[in-house]
Amino acid sequence: MVEAFIGLGSNLGNRKKNIDNSLRILNERKNVELVGRASNYETEPIGPTQPWFINTAVEIATTSSPEEILAACKEVEKRIGRVDSLKWGPRLVDLDLLLVNGYVLEERDLKLPHPQMEERRFVLLPLLELEPNLVHPKLQTPLKDLLPKLEEDKKVIKLQ
Repeated sequence: MVEAFIGLGSNLGNRKKNIDNSLRILNERKNVELVGRASNYETEPIGPTQPWFINTAVEIATTSSPEEILAACKEVEKRIGRVDSLKWGPRLVDLDLLLVNGYVLEERDLKLPHPQMEERRFVLLPLLELEPNLVHPKLQTPLKDLLPKLEEDKKVIKLQ
């Protein structure tokens, strides 16, 4: 079994419903078991002016390869109705494969850990909620040690 962490975000339409529907679709896959889900966080966007995001993260157990997990994430985005737009632009849903079993991969279409995750409070907070002892596999640094080094230029608010 492979342990993987996926970040989810939405800032168009019913953001919470988009994320919930994405998780339902992902969980319907026969080889995916949802192990844990972090709280929702409302997040000030990076990039162009746009609505705030709701972000969360999940931990899954699967027999899939990292490439297959990424393909499943892209399939979920498509089923929810995501269309490609500006980099860091608004979207119905975004699923990012963040970590897989501590792998470090540098392929054209797949980089693990997810690039720049260590610079994103909206990624680290949900991950640490799921697993407080996660280590960034490339930096070999506990994620909890990276969080205090981030500037708080973008607000991330835990929702109830």
